[in-house]
Formats: sequence, C-alpha cells, structure tokens
Amino acid sequence: MRIPSKVRLSLFAVVILTLLGIVPATAQDVDISFSSEKIDSYGYPELHVTFDGRDFDVPTEVEAGYHVVVLDPDEGFSAYVDFMQPPAGLDRDEAVETALRAAAWDEVEEGWTFGGGSYAFQDKITRFIVRLDPGEWQIAASWQLDEDGADETMELYPLNVTDRGVGVAEEMAPAPDVVMELNDVAFGGLDQSIPAGPTLFEVANVGEKPRQMVLFRTDRALTSDDFGEWFGAMETGTPPADPFEMTWVGYAALTSPGYSTWIELDLAPGIYTATSWVVDPESGMPALLLGMVQSFNVE
Repeated sequence: MRIPSKVRLSLFAVVILTLLGIVPATAQDVDISFSSEKIDSYGYPELHVTFDGRDFDVPTEVEAGYHVVVLDPDEGFSAYVDFMQPPAGLDRDEAVETALRAAAWDEVEEGWTFGGGSYAFQDKITRFIVRLDPGEWQIAASWQLDEDGADETMELYPLNVTDRGVGVAEEMAPAPDVVMELNDVAFGGLDQSIPAGPTLFEVANVGEKPRQMVLFRTDRALTSDDFGEWFGAMETGTPPADPFEMTWVGYAALTSPGYSTWIELDLAPGIYTATSWVVDPESGMPALLLGMVQSFNVE
C-alpha cells in the first residue's frame, strides 16, 4: 500500500490513525522537538535553505565539510530538504519526479546518493548538521501548504561542493550524545535510556540501503508486529485489538550508507519509538514492517 507522505503531515501515522478513528488529526499530534543548543556550539558554516512562499533561496557553491543547514519555510508552509546525487543519464524532469517520490512517498530508485536532510513546519526553523563531500550535488528542496492533503512541490538546485584541500576527516566531527544506527531493517544504539533535555543524535546509515527516520513519542513500547496489526486493521476496517497513540517529534531525511544526519532533539521524559518508512522494492513493504521499529525510554 502507499504510505502517507513524510509529513503524513510528516504526520505519517496520524492520517492512518485518523482513518481508523484511533486519534484525531489535531495539532496535539505534533510536538516539534528540534533544538540547536549543541549544534550551534560547533561553529560550522551555515547553509541556508529559505522558502519565501514562491521559491527557495539556496547557495550554488560551498566548501566540503560539515555544515549547519538552516531550513526556514515561509509562514503557512512546510519545507523539506535533502542533499542528493542522481545517477548519470536522468533528464531534469525525471530527476525531479524521482526525488519527489523519494521525499514524499519513500520510494527510492537505485543509483541515488542521499547525503541527509530534515523537515521544517511553518513558523519553525529546523537546524541540523550534514557532511558534504566534494562533488556535484543537488539540493532537493520541496514545500507544501500546512494543511491536510496539500500537494508537495519539489525542485532540484545544483550545488558544487569544492575540495578546500583539507580532508573532511581532518575536521572536528560532531560529538553526538547518541548514535542512532540505520541498519536496513533494524535500528542500533537505542538499547539504553536517554537523558531528557537537548540531545544530539547522529542518525548514521551503517547498512546497505538508504533509510530515513521518523521519531514518535508513543504511549507504550511498539514493535514491527504492532504496525503490522495496524496496517492489517486498515485493510479490514476493524480497529486493532491493542491500539496505540503516537505524537510526531522529529525526523531525519533519507541518508545513504556511509552518511549521517545530525539532529538535536529536546525530549521530555517518556517512551519514544523510532521508525523507518522507506519502501522495500522487492516486497513493496515499508522498512518498519520488516522490523525497523525501535522503542526507547527518555528519563
């Protein structure tokens, strides 16, 4: 089945839960938890992606290394950004359409490289860190009105990442509080309690497939089987026997093997569940139904 968009209001789940009558699709279903206290302490150069209600304002050239990406949508809009390298041979229209399917519907074509990204709701600036290697990249930036069912509009902006003569590995890397590993059909690094308050997560792809991460605060610990029952209930129209509630708190966009996105989240005590919704091309199922669900405690 088609998974609702990264927002689903990147509210992936809220749309489905609403259809099942489990929870209302209201603002309380989103608790934007991004912060930047630790991110800003590194002094990395800022890379601004700004949407003015009509177009994005983005750089055309930056030096290789770590960057604090400042994603700033206009009032009334939400915005998404990821740093992508399409395979050779795609014309522009095909590349834009494929990037949109990856961003909005979690459908990834082979041959693409994803350097990391995130998402910003209206009136909320999201700051996160990526590492850009030298080469020709595309800033994949999309926007949509902050309303249910709004279409998403994608554009690709060429970005030349220059080699400044100093290896990226020689630059001071971020020191995350938690390394959240994306390993194809499982998460790693979440088998311990995490202190409440601002926490820098490195969302690192250590597997073989591109993956993203959507983080929810949940009313109990969840497993892949819980989501399987949830989707099964959608098909039958019968509410699941053991329903659950979720609140969207954070997001790291598609990241290829060997790349990371660093996001900072100011989390209150509670139970949180990390999920990945990238569609497996062979089975047609999202990664969370193949096991990529992990709950953890924040204390």
